[in-house]
Amino acid sequence: MKNLKSDFPIFANNPGLVYLDNASSTQKPSFVIDWVSEFVSKDYANIHRWLYSLSERSEDIYYKSKEEIAKFINCKASEIIYSYNSTYGINIIAQALANSWFLKKWDNILLGIWEHHSDILPWMILSERFWFWIRFIQIGDDYNIDWEDFESKYDETVKLVACAHVSNVTWWIYDIKKLKSKLNSETFFLVDGSQSVPNIKVDVQDIWCDCLIFTWHKMMAYTGIWAIYLKLDRVKKLMPMFGWWGTVQDISQDSYEFFSTNDKFESGTPNIIWAVSLLKSIEYINSIWWIDFIRSNEFDLITYTLERFKLLDKKVSLIWPFDAQNRVGVFSFNIIANKNQNMIWEVFAEKNICVRCGWHCAYPLHKFLGKHWTCRMSLYVYNDKKDIDNFFEILESII
Repeated sequence: MKNLKSDFPIFANNPGLVYLDNASSTQKPSFVIDWVSEFVSKDYANIHRWLYSLSERSEDIYYKSKEEIAKFINCKASEIIYSYNSTYGINIIAQALANSWFLKKWDNILLGIWEHHSDILPWMILSERFWFWIRFIQIGDDYNIDWEDFESKYDETVKLVACAHVSNVTWWIYDIKKLKSKLNSETFFLVDGSQSVPNIKVDVQDIWCDCLIFTWHKMMAYTGIWAIYLKLDRVKKLMPMFGWWGTVQDISQDSYEFFSTNDKFESGTPNIIWAVSLLKSIEYINSIWWIDFIRSNEFDLITYTLERFKLLDKKVSLIWPFDAQNRVGVFSFNIIANKNQNMIWEVFAEKNICVRCGWHCAYPLHKFLGKHWTCRMSLYVYNDKKDIDNFFEILESII
């Protein structure tokens, strides 16, 4: 299997770097960096309603990026909306559901206890204004969904179910297809794919969600652009969060008319340059046969990492059973005899190893698990066994 490190200039410019914070954001290949630079140098202009050639070329590239995303998750380009990040994207959908009176007083919504704050706070804030209720789906001792708890809470008053496909702490791949099968047709089903789309193949026709929020800076594109899949009938019915240039078809002194297309959710000048980075990251992903690479290379690394953790079983608490199945290549853990997360973090940093310690923007889950904090190391396509060995050398020295 080819080692991809040479495709990423960050490693040449930082000798000895061991980058294991990929769950937060991934590094960018030269292919993406060079193409973005070329676009800005040769083709950049604002898009929509201009006829000069620079604008036409920019608009073609912008919409081509949506076409490629649509192929990637198996939907229509007209169902793709761009946002700045996942928090913003979930807020766009949450506000649209409230503004369209889909969510009303005394309705119920269900969230996974494993959610990132970006899929909790928008609903909490709106619930204070619209008076709907929030309840959480629990997980069992095996970190899987507690189906009995779900069945006890789901009824006709539940208008929305929102959950992460993969937790950014436990790394369980939740059976959201089974979850969807238990919902009636009126329940809005939102899936946070921030940690799943970068690591496993996600087909929206298979999981049949109404909305999928997912990121590309975790898939080698630039920060500042996030994608939302919104089922076409929902696109037509929902009112956008904001209203200004790009969202309205007509406006007069006493009335306005929104577009009925996905354009109504993208107010103002879009992030054209970063859309190019997204397009080129997809092309790079396709060039390395990404899904096959993930299945083979990353699965081997997951197995190897778990074997190394097993050797520290009495000294390190891994927030996951020692099983390579149904998980992605990210590992959250505690050192049993060490309660000082800052010291652990600093020692790794001094050795040029990038990991993360803390709550991972998942306070409710940590409290539910009885954990004050966890450390997290996360793999991606450019990592190898040498990176893992370097990580464990430092981990063992800390122990």
